[in-house]
Amino acid sequence: MSNETFQIIIATAVGLAIVSIIVQALTMLALYRSARQMATRLAPFLKRTREIITVEKESIRRIEIAIDKTQLSVDILARVAPRIAVLVARVENVAAHAMQLSAPIAALQRDAILAGTAAHFLSLEMRPRLVSLGHETSALAGAADTQFRRVVRVFRDSLTHLGHLVQVVAAK
Repeated sequence: MSNETFQIIIATAVGLAIVSIIVQALTMLALYRSARQMATRLAPFLKRTREIITVEKESIRRIEIAIDKTQLSVDILARVAPRIAVLVARVENVAAHAMQLSAPIAALQRDAILAGTAAHFLSLEMRPRLVSLGHETSALAGAADTQFRRVVRVFRDSLTHLGHLVQVVAAK
């Protein structure tokens, strides 16, 4: 192979390499443009997606907190469940005892209502008598006052007569 042929082959290869580099550069420019256009079209979508992801992260955190609280509640209920069974049995005993006491309590309630009614009717019946007794007592007190004043007058008169009598006897 001659030197000239070798140079032509090398020159062709270098030309092909330059064309390949130019094609790659043009492809890269076209790819850059389409990527930039796609980025501008996807920007609102990506912004909204970021907001949704932020909200969802907060929701996931809240759900994790709720799950933790639920687990804690389940643990507490597991410890308390035997006590609840005992308390239910005690409540049943108290309810049975209350049912047994309901009849005497109802009888006591009826007796209390009867006593209240009797007291009411007694007060209605006794009030006029008590008012009358009060008037009679007041009249008796007035009469006793009048009698007391008469007795005082009689004693004064008798003391006056006794004093006069003593003077008459002393004068003789």
